Amino acid sequence: MKSSFLKHPATVLFAVAIGVLIGLFNIPISRATGIADFASFIAIPGQLYLFYLQMTVIPIIIAAISSNLGRLMRNKGGSGLIRRIVFVFIACIVVVALVGVIFGIFGRPGAGLDNHTRSLLSKLISTSDTEGISGVLELSLGTAEDVVNTTPQPNLGNFFRDLIPANIFMALASGSTMAIVFFSIIFGIAIGFLKNESASMLISLLTAVFEAFQKLISWSLYLLPFGLICLMAGQIAKVGPQIFMAMSKFITLYGIGTGLIFLIATAVIWIRSGIANPFRVLSILFEPVLLAFATRNSMATLPSAITCLDKKLGFDSTAVNLTLPLGMTLGRFGNIFYFGLAVFFVVQIYGMALGFMHYVIIFLGVVFAGTATAGASGIVTLSVISIILGPLNLPGEAVLVIFMAIDPIIDPFRTFIIVYINMAAATLIAKRNQGNEPAVEEEQTENDKNQLLVYIQEPHDRKPLLYRRDGVLMGLEIELLNKIAADLHKKIRIMDTAVLGYEEGAGIKRKADIIAGAVTRSEDAPLGFSFSRAWATITENNVKKPVCFLYPSGSSNAVHINGIIGSLNADNFIRRRVKGAAT
Repeated sequence: MKSSFLKHPATVLFAVAIGVLIGLFNIPISRATGIADFASFIAIPGQLYLFYLQMTVIPIIIAAISSNLGRLMRNKGGSGLIRRIVFVFIACIVVVALVGVIFGIFGRPGAGLDNHTRSLLSKLISTSDTEGISGVLELSLGTAEDVVNTTPQPNLGNFFRDLIPANIFMALASGSTMAIVFFSIIFGIAIGFLKNESASMLISLLTAVFEAFQKLISWSLYLLPFGLICLMAGQIAKVGPQIFMAMSKFITLYGIGTGLIFLIATAVIWIRSGIANPFRVLSILFEPVLLAFATRNSMATLPSAITCLDKKLGFDSTAVNLTLPLGMTLGRFGNIFYFGLAVFFVVQIYGMALGFMHYVIIFLGVVFAGTATAGASGIVTLSVISIILGPLNLPGEAVLVIFMAIDPIIDPFRTFIIVYINMAAATLIAKRNQGNEPAVEEEQTENDKNQLLVYIQEPHDRKPLLYRRDGVLMGLEIELLNKIAADLHKKIRIMDTAVLGYEEGAGIKRKADIIAGAVTRSEDAPLGFSFSRAWATITENNVKKPVCFLYPSGSSNAVHINGIIGSLNADNFIRRRVKGAAT
């Protein structure tokens, strides 16, 4: 899209720079424009943009966690695989949370600030609050004694009482994110134990809700540079550029932690791969790493990450295809490390003294906050820090602007950690195929780019949709696929299970642009794949079932395929041919 440059990291950083410059030169700009306080004037749409982002958090949390857990519980991949997934993910979450907490305790990102910097941060937080970001601010930056005297001592019993909502609707109304996360987890588990029809309906509904709010977020990203200009201008005009100096230690510690995590995860992948040369492993992993930094979207790296682990490193495809999509959604390890460091920054700038129970609550809060960011991205992630700060009686939304200022720098590293640890976790879960040497990386030729690879799996004799005559596949589905290929200006290449061995067929399936074979949308799409728009309806046992295609999640052809099917449906492409076949 022509407007995609608005989402580019360089554009976002440029917007931050413009906002900083407007804030620094607010007085001469105000004189030139005739507006009394230009920075405060443009800060208003920035605050509205922030509210818009916060509006999407709770629906995304519920939909993403519940639908993915429900889909996992219903997966027929075997209880052994599920146990390995649960064990490895829990272990990774605990380790990353511990690393974040340890970096926060000993790195002391919010400690050692001079009085002038602390005064500026206090002014920034107080100003953010009075402008409506968080309501009444009960704390100001002061001494440790001030905080101890004004902050209720934590109680683990109260923490768990707050964790389980007595009334989920009250929790939703009050924005009790921690209780909402707990509800979403047990609700998703319950969905997994329902009958197929009920579970499929609920998962489809939750997936649709998730996609709708993702669409809202996607739209908002086009306005992100403008929102940051407005927010940064208003804040810098009040406190100056010293906010970046105040956060320099935080940024440095996050970079060091990212480097440490990179070394550990690389060692895990290298050892599990069985490849003698670690630099060869790094060269294989380069593409998903580059995509993580460039797109800042972990799901966008999914096809590349699956290819690296499955095809190039030779790990079991079933485990990889199950683990990575789930992990990219629920295993938000970059956010967990971020929260572990960020909460101690806030605690330390407030000079709050911590006891044993505080540390327990912070650790549990970091774990739950990381889980709560499932499906969220970018700035939306930052607001979830209130899960940890709330029980400590520290302001959540009021400090949000501080973290927003440096988020364009931190966000690519958060995405990288999410992707990289999930790939390392997948290598711990998946078994490596015996005797399967990792394949040499293949170059995609120009001919490959111009092909539409279609994999027909287990074709059924469903005239006139799809059938075989003299060993040749025929029917309306083949006509439709040819039409789609022609509209995409690609040459179609159809691969059939009847002419492929099991291993070869599995490899082609993972590379295919479209999975076909009279696929009916009677159950959930396999993990790693998505259903296309329905192009026909069949009746089996008096039950009408839509006929679709499958394509890899994140496929670049998805929008075009659905658009072509929609146009053909409107043009009665299939209906006319069904009538012709009947006559």
